[in-house]
Amino acid sequence: GVGAARAGNLTFMVGGVEQEFDAAKELLTCMGSNVVYCGEVGTGQAAKICNNMLLAISMIGTAEAMNLGIRLGLDPKLLAKILNMSSGRCWSSDTYNPVPGVMEGVPSANNYQGGFGTTLMAKDLGLAQISATNTKTPVPLGSQAHQIYRMMCAKGYALKDFSAVFQFLREEETL
Repeated sequence: GVGAARAGNLTFMVGGVEQEFDAAKELLTCMGSNVVYCGEVGTGQAAKICNNMLLAISMIGTAEAMNLGIRLGLDPKLLAKILNMSSGRCWSSDTYNPVPGVMEGVPSANNYQGGFGTTLMAKDLGLAQISATNTKTPVPLGSQAHQIYRMMCAKGYALKDFSAVFQFLREEETL
């Protein structure tokens, strides 16, 4: 994402001829801390869309759990602390929490500005859906995540960070 790009901590997932990967690897390590050869042409993109599908699903799950906990009377910082020391811990909860006021330096602390845009997440989820269809692979949670991010784009969240799903869910419950 944007933060990793600024910090030079991107992960590059590369597909193609291995000798060409070897030639490009040194340049890629200037921009990212992880450079992974995935195999033939297209496998790097496959790895990226699988990763982003999982990220979208985990962000929605984190947003739902945090929203429910808040509605049950839990302090969001306390709930995040509990989740992050328990089996629910994930990157979306411990590094990029979607609830404003829980963490500093993440998009939720800045009105969901910066980070990885909702439009980009919807695009990657669309690529995952096409791939799932082409390979006859069931991805029911990926399909639901795609629908949620598409709805977010339609309802004014297109330019916000994808973690704004928390805000979107909060607004949807009042309709």
